[in-house]
Amino acid sequence: MSRDILDIFVEAIRQRHGYKVVALDMSNVPLTMEAFLVATAENRIQARAVADNVMETASRNGFRKHHIEGYDEGSWILIDYIDLVVHIFLPGTREFYNLEMLWSDVPSIEYNDTEDLPDDDSSHTEE
Repeated sequence: MSRDILDIFVEAIRQRHGYKVVALDMSNVPLTMEAFLVATAENRIQARAVADNVMETASRNGFRKHHIEGYDEGSWILIDYIDLVVHIFLPGTREFYNLEMLWSDVPSIEYNDTEDLPDDDSSHTEE
């Protein structure tokens, strides 16, 4: 999945103060999606606000949501765009499920919370 597409979603997450955003490249895993985008929100209200903004931004950019899970409960919201799956966690829930550790063998991009998304790759660190 291109960084330009990921950056659209990352910016939508940041606009509602989601943080610790990590993209996991799932393209070489025998699953149907190309990438996971994992983010944290401080509370359920913020998690829903992040999810709402992701869905609005995605729709404006021509992405169709396949389905969403966990919105009402709010501790782990999953938004499925087929090729990209966005996970928005509360801190404790993210720590418990630890998707980054579960999928530690795939390439990842950790987005720096303190920098704006530039046109180049300087805000990304690849592992």
